[in-house]
Amino acid sequence: MNEYDLIEAFKEGDEFAFVSLYNRFKSPVFAFSYKMLMDRDQAEDVMQETFLRVYENRDRLMKTSAFKSWVFTIARNQCLNHIRKAGRQVAMSQDALENLASSETPLSKMDKSEQVAFVTAFLHELKPEYREVLILREYQNLNYEEIAAVTRSSLSSVKSRLFKARRKLSERIQEAEARRIRRIEAGRCV
Repeated sequence: MNEYDLIEAFKEGDEFAFVSLYNRFKSPVFAFSYKMLMDRDQAEDVMQETFLRVYENRDRLMKTSAFKSWVFTIARNQCLNHIRKAGRQVAMSQDALENLASSETPLSKMDKSEQVAFVTAFLHELKPEYREVLILREYQNLNYEEIAAVTRSSLSSVKSRLFKARRKLSERIQEAEARRIRRIEAGRCV
């Protein structure tokens, strides 16, 4: 059964369709949740809570074509609830880091542990609304329209947040490179 038919069957109460949709979307929802929370147990909880809400609210799904955005919106809200409850900022995994570090940036000159520490510190500085659009775009490969639907933001807001998050990352990379160069030069002068 294709995804469209599964969603339609799920909306009509078909349990098999729900299980099939769960199996298709559980990994992307877990990955998104993990990148937002950087805690496997919490990400697992969010994934379960997300699909419980999907199941309980299937009658609210109006457009079959919006299922993916709807699921990620629920997951996003659950993540934000966990962040608020925990009162903490979250870090980025090493896998996620590789997506941001191109071979042309000073970040790529750092060893992996330096990169993880750098991006973790950077993400601690980001507001959740910047972090989430960066994760949805870079790690979940959602397009701007899907991100706008998930975050309930305008397309221009999504683009602006991504631009600002990437600009802040670029500024931090340049600062880190300048510090690295100063350390190297200071070492030569000794």
